[in-house]
Amino acid sequence: MPRASVILPVRDGGAVLRDVLEAIATQELEGGFEVLATDSGSRDGSVELLRGRGARVIAVPPPSFDHGLTRNLAAREARGRCLVFLSQDAVPQTRNFLEALITPLERDARLAGAFARQKTRHDADPLTRRDLAGWAAAGADARVVFVSDLETFDRLPPLERYALSVFDDVASAVRREVLLAHPFAATRFGEDLEWGHRMLRLGYGLAYVPAATVEHSHPRSARRLFRRNYLGHRLLYRLFGLRTIPDRRHLVRAVAGTIVGDLRALSAAGAPAAAWVRAPAQSLAAVLGQWRGAQDEAGGRPYPRWS
Repeated sequence: MPRASVILPVRDGGAVLRDVLEAIATQELEGGFEVLATDSGSRDGSVELLRGRGARVIAVPPPSFDHGLTRNLAAREARGRCLVFLSQDAVPQTRNFLEALITPLERDARLAGAFARQKTRHDADPLTRRDLAGWAAAGADARVVFVSDLETFDRLPPLERYALSVFDDVASAVRREVLLAHPFAATRFGEDLEWGHRMLRLGYGLAYVPAATVEHSHPRSARRLFRRNYLGHRLLYRLFGLRTIPDRRHLVRAVAGTIVGDLRALSAAGAPAAAWVRAPAQSLAAVLGQWRGAQDEAGGRPYPRWS
């Protein structure tokens, strides 16, 4: 039984997957680790790359891929005492990444999971850098969250309950026995947040471990921002009743404020003209995704096919 299993959900991982595997290969972990990947229809040679690096690969038919259920499948097949989930484009930055991430779980059996710090890729645009800097998985200070009193927790404002429940499996570790007993929910998005919230309510704790760091970011596009915010804010309303844009008056203000804020950030960063041209459409898409996601969830509407 290895000390840890590194689990990679993969689909056409490209060149960055090679970087991830090279970083994993340099890890120094007493007790050893295995690499297990779930591949959902790669056509770019990712499967051959994974097997060439010694990874076990589980084939998942693309129509049956689910962010929660596919990770549960890998957890059942894994042999490590701790499961380390990595996105296919999250590159560990140090040789002791695995050691740093799983050690808190081994020291405190009350913890269900721990998640790592994220830094943007070197070529990330100014708005991506700004957005990640404000994320819960970007700070320099370690923290551990427990909920000792559910009644007090439930009386907190939605945004505070959300902030306490954050768990990010771009780069995370969970105790295998806990995940097998309390698996991820079937979901299109946000399996990590839903699981983290559920673990807190069951009395477990969540740890943020900035000593374990990955490089991870995506290029911005209006389509990506709309889809991500739509799915994310459906989940936020479902879990916490959180609606960041409550009505049309606030929608107009949010669009205007976001466009102005994004253009100011680009100006401060000396961004090229092309970024200024793209920014307003991206700002509008991001805000509309928040608005429509919460509206559809509150109204009990089905998920659209494009989602």
